[in-house]
Amino acid sequence: MVRKLVLLLLVLALLPACAGAPPLFPPSGQPPKVQQTETGLFQEAETSYRRQAYRRSYQQYGEYLQHYPQGDRAMDARLRQAEILGLLGDWQGSLQSYQRLLARQPQPEVARQARYGIGRTYFKLGEYQQASQVLDSLTAEDLSRSLWFSTQSLLAEIALKQGRVPQAFNRLRLAGQDLASGDPEWYEDLKTRLLEQATVPELEQLAALYRDNPLSAAVLLRLAKAAQDSGQGEAARKWAATLKERFPGSPEAVAADRLLAGSKVVLGCLLPLTGQLSNIGFRVQRGMELAAKQAPVELVFKDTHTDAETAAGIVRDLAQDENVLAVLGPLSSSVAQSAATAAQAAGLPLVALSQKDGLTQTGAWIFQAFLTPRQQVRALVRQAMVMGIKRYAMLYPESSYGRTFSQNFQDEVKAQGGEVAAASYSPGSQEFGPALTSLAVEIKPPAEGTPAPLALFIPDDAAAVAAIAGSLAGTPLAGAQLLGTNLLNANAPEAGAAALQGVIFPDAFFAGDPNPAVQKFIAAYRQQYGEAPDYLATQGYVVMSIMARVAKSHPALSRAALPQTLLSLKGSSNLPWFQGFNAQRQEEPALYLLTISNGTIQMVSSPAGEPRQ
Repeated sequence: MVRKLVLLLLVLALLPACAGAPPLFPPSGQPPKVQQTETGLFQEAETSYRRQAYRRSYQQYGEYLQHYPQGDRAMDARLRQAEILGLLGDWQGSLQSYQRLLARQPQPEVARQARYGIGRTYFKLGEYQQASQVLDSLTAEDLSRSLWFSTQSLLAEIALKQGRVPQAFNRLRLAGQDLASGDPEWYEDLKTRLLEQATVPELEQLAALYRDNPLSAAVLLRLAKAAQDSGQGEAARKWAATLKERFPGSPEAVAADRLLAGSKVVLGCLLPLTGQLSNIGFRVQRGMELAAKQAPVELVFKDTHTDAETAAGIVRDLAQDENVLAVLGPLSSSVAQSAATAAQAAGLPLVALSQKDGLTQTGAWIFQAFLTPRQQVRALVRQAMVMGIKRYAMLYPESSYGRTFSQNFQDEVKAQGGEVAAASYSPGSQEFGPALTSLAVEIKPPAEGTPAPLALFIPDDAAAVAAIAGSLAGTPLAGAQLLGTNLLNANAPEAGAAALQGVIFPDAFFAGDPNPAVQKFIAAYRQQYGEAPDYLATQGYVVMSIMARVAKSHPALSRAALPQTLLSLKGSSNLPWFQGFNAQRQEEPALYLLTISNGTIQMVSSPAGEPRQ
């Protein structure tokens, strides 16, 4: 009895210690801890890959393979690494990685994906014959639907590169069999480029050979447009009638009616037209209307106010109208995200006129065409680096604007190999002594015997920057190169020109640019509205000019094809502010770097096609 009691007391004493210990055997259905670690490593790499952080994801896949070279996802990790090398521009390295993977004799599905990757690398390296051989052999096997689509689409790309339009059409026709499992943007882009490259006799031959294939509807529409453009009205009507007979109710048939009637592409424009931001919306609207004059576009302006749900509701309503090709706007960051989310869900392309960071990550239907804080600080830091400056100080207001620029500036300086010290002050403050003292303490002294130029970045309006600049005498910041934001382009000469002498700041519009295209725009705007344009009016003009250019070149363009069409656009001499959209669907503006000299704003460098920074 005593023995049993002692044993019971011992068990009770050990219970608290055991409560926090892991079980010897996991509950049924719960994976062991090592499996969770393996899955977690792979998922971290996948997350970076989806965010297009390719260098980081490549390293993470490598970490996974280092720990689990024979893991469940090891072959998938090797496939990803081979693909990423190509995405980073190392196509030869990508080819070698795919070949090493095949040497491991993986499972058939992995081997097929690796062979597709090899075909793609040969294509990127310009070795079209070898690419065709690899991909052709792949089509003889039992491919998954998505891989069938990709293989046939890539073969269509090769045929187009070789000028073989009929063969490209046939490959695209085969790819279209599994379009539901493929990339609709790629398909639409291929179709657009094929139609542009084809001659009229080739189009006529395709229309006769493939009478009932849905792809022929686009061919017939192209023939109708070509005939109308060349003044052959009767031929245009004949092709349109054939189109409507073979493919009644198709989008191409609707577009043919619009083409013959001379109707226009409809664009929804979301702007704040009432309330406290109406003055901003009004200036953008003027720029849009000027660009739309005599262009084949119809503008539908909608007032977003400053309400996020109102903007989202407007987008959903516009998406129901099949005639609306895309939405432009909104402006304010507070409503841009809700509008973008609604547009992405509806499959309606949206070009936001907002500087909100990360907006295009909403999805592939979302573009952004507005000067962002990241673009401004990138231009400033690169210019300062060219000037030999690697030491930076920053004094910023504790506001949303100041904090956003502060974070972007610190990220950019560190990415460029510089060092930065920062301090802040209350927005609207007139007393900067404490902040300057705090900043002076943070600044690292230069290494002995080395040049130590210093730049001071102040993301605030001209009055604040001038007041701070006037307080630098006698501090370690005296003589620092001043850097600012485009806020200085508004009223800098009136807000302490002497203190701001030599400050450098970026902007996407400068009325003093002697470029003939810039001066032509300014003259047209002044004639139309009796005043000079600013950046907001210019950006409205730029975005609408882009859409007018697309509408003129592609009158039957679908929503699905528009994103790829926008990504393929390049800058032009008559639109010097626009250089194109990057892979993240953000506009790459040709920025001006400006300075103040002798009381006037002047260009630091002259624009010449490349970014002005």
